[in-house]
Amino acid sequence: LDYVNQHITFSEISRVRGALFQTEFVTEPFDLPEPIGDVVTITEKIYVPKREYPDYNFVGRILGPRGMTAKQLEQETGCKIMVRGKGSMRDKRKEEANRGKPNWEHLDDELHVLLQCEDTENRARIKLRAAMEHVKKLLVPAVCLQAFTRKNVNLGKLIILKPEGTDELKRKQLMELAIINGTYRPFHKSGLSNSNRILTPVPLVSPIRAPIFVSPTSSPNSVSVQKSSNPGYIGAATQQPFDYSSFMK
Repeated sequence: LDYVNQHITFSEISRVRGALFQTEFVTEPFDLPEPIGDVVTITEKIYVPKREYPDYNFVGRILGPRGMTAKQLEQETGCKIMVRGKGSMRDKRKEEANRGKPNWEHLDDELHVLLQCEDTENRARIKLRAAMEHVKKLLVPAVCLQAFTRKNVNLGKLIILKPEGTDELKRKQLMELAIINGTYRPFHKSGLSNSNRILTPVPLVSPIRAPIFVSPTSSPNSVSVQKSSNPGYIGAATQQPFDYSSFMK
């Protein structure tokens, strides 16, 4: 029975890992033309709607656990994804200390996503257009739904909160976070295991080699990369625990 339970556990881990790491942002691959001209660097900026949704954790939604969501979007579009502006740094004291310093001028700007692509102009424009389209989707809070009621006509739009599980991206991010921290509880329909079991942290083999965090944290000009003894693994026991409360907002 122990062997069967162990087999089911590892099968569950493999299934969840496959679902997490194969999320596709670009469902329809875009064709790139032949390069024309010199290689240039083009940047675009998309502001985060913090005024409309002041309590929503856009940074966590864009980056995902260990920066996996943003890094995957980078790989699929060929563009760098960086979170800049007020509130972009995890360490608020360090953010205030760097405000006003050279090369940190972006901290005086509102929270935004900076997209950067290095390629010939005709190709870079196509890549940036695809990246901007999917970043804008991430900036729409999926837990909010606008509705009208006949009894409260004067109130106009009402905000109705939907369950967290109805947001597919959020659900996968939370599952990924649970696996990394060893708190994922697999659900079995069979009678082999009737009790909830907490899985111990496991080293997940990820196709993403350099997880990122809120940018910038160590350099004003580059995305922060977490250092690890083995860059091919995430969720090692040496990593700092992730703050659930900040991610769940």
